[in-house]
Amino acid sequence: MGLSVEEMLEIDIFSGAKLLGGAAGLGNEIKGATIIEAPDIVKFINGGEVLLTRFYAFQFCTAEEFDSYFQELAQKKVSAIVIKRGNDVEHIEEKVKYILDFAEKYAVPVLEVAFELSFREILRPILERLFNEEVRRLKYFKTTHDNFTALAFSRGSGEDSIQKILDVLEKLIDNPVALFNQNMDYLAGTEGCKTEMAISDRAKEYQPKFYSNYTYLKQKVTLTKEACDEYEQFIVKWRVMYNRRVYLVITASVSPFGDMDDIAIENGVTALKQEMFRQHSVEELEEKFQNDIITQILNGNIHTRKELEREVKQLGIPLDANYRVLLFKLWNEGAGTFEKLNEQFKFDSILRDAVVNEFEDVRVRNDVDQVIVIQQISQEQKQEDYRKELKNTVEKIQKRICQKNKNLKVRAGVGKEVEGVLKLSDSFKEARDSLEFINIFEKPNAEQSHHIVFFSDMGIFKLLCKADNPEELYEYIPESLQKLLHYKKQQRQELILTLNTYLDRNQNLTKTAQELFIHYKTAAYRIDRIVKITGIDMNNASEVLAVRIGLIVYRMIENMKK
Repeated sequence: MGLSVEEMLEIDIFSGAKLLGGAAGLGNEIKGATIIEAPDIVKFINGGEVLLTRFYAFQFCTAEEFDSYFQELAQKKVSAIVIKRGNDVEHIEEKVKYILDFAEKYAVPVLEVAFELSFREILRPILERLFNEEVRRLKYFKTTHDNFTALAFSRGSGEDSIQKILDVLEKLIDNPVALFNQNMDYLAGTEGCKTEMAISDRAKEYQPKFYSNYTYLKQKVTLTKEACDEYEQFIVKWRVMYNRRVYLVITASVSPFGDMDDIAIENGVTALKQEMFRQHSVEELEEKFQNDIITQILNGNIHTRKELEREVKQLGIPLDANYRVLLFKLWNEGAGTFEKLNEQFKFDSILRDAVVNEFEDVRVRNDVDQVIVIQQISQEQKQEDYRKELKNTVEKIQKRICQKNKNLKVRAGVGKEVEGVLKLSDSFKEARDSLEFINIFEKPNAEQSHHIVFFSDMGIFKLLCKADNPEELYEYIPESLQKLLHYKKQQRQELILTLNTYLDRNQNLTKTAQELFIHYKTAAYRIDRIVKITGIDMNNASEVLAVRIGLIVYRMIENMKK
């Protein structure tokens, strides 16, 4: 902090000053000093000033006007009031008494100096101290700025550069610092920093002692769950590119947070922002180049081995190894879909980060609203072990995502293992069909934490996925079910839903009624109607199986039309 009222009293000119009231505010920071020459001076102060008055400006003020004036001063949060008593002001003692009441109420020290002292003599040392303090701040700003600029010119690798910036900042402020991404995942930090962070509901905005380009938050934290001691924690947030948010977290666990720390942090954040922007730009360019190549491969647009060799060389992956394509997508159980683009971006980022964290040695890319994983498969690993491992990995991904948002559920489609990069397009199509199969066949519910389908497990539905148009698929719907699909529009969807639920609940009317929140007799009536319309024999297992498949085909057709 800069010059306080208590430090001001140590100036020689105040040696004979009397503290009349407001002792609780002796720690108030002084940001300026001015003379009250007229009652409207309050309009021209910013807060934090020492006000000097001999009451001449208030000699004709009524009690109400005096009260109103000091209420405005309270809102401005002045640091202190220095008074001189003259005999030419009416009711001066009453006004002094009011000021003292004001001082105690708002913790504003009131000092009385000798009447003979000129305000110029009082102002000069105060302004000198404030000027010297500002010079000191500017020098420190330049020093910290030079330190971080030097790092920019001696940069190593990306991660090293960021770590060096954090290390320099830690030395300047004598407190551990850490960096987190928009999903609040730990990126880097100094020794003793917290590797987890959360913004409390009690966090408040913090205003640095000078102009800042960034948003600061301040909150209380404990270093461990068992610890009782609370420390101040400062959080600075900014955007690197687009919607990518970054958090710098400073925990004042070693030294109290001082006003010079604001300067160091501001320069440190600027250096981090520049470095991360540079890294992100390079990474984005490389990623775009590689994603273009991957897209060409997955879509089957590369046909010759010569083309493949040229493109794969840029990716650095073996040409003839065995691969499998995995597709991951999020389902928002709270709303079904993501209404806003920034919401979609945020959740896609959460999914990508979770996937990258759980997989090793894979190629990962975002594709609209899904994450594509190209995984090299070891020939030594048994298929049974692989499936078990993959299911466990999806569960871990789901767990990480639930920590961010409990409504988000992971869906995963898994293509078959293929030999060579040229056949990746086959595995990609299978993974896409598997994911689509989940969307059509299953709905997330409270009993399932994730959905994963292997293309190899889809059975007859693998044939259905080869159909390219609704007319071709329609041939797989039994004639009996077709009658229901062409029934009265007002009742059709209700009856289809009832039939689907009835078959899913193993033809149990009680469970069907419970699922649909209808009366048992209503469910029984609807099933009777369905049987009369379609002629389906509910006791014929083969016919029932055909109808169940037909209902899935119907959902596939409806999905094609969207």
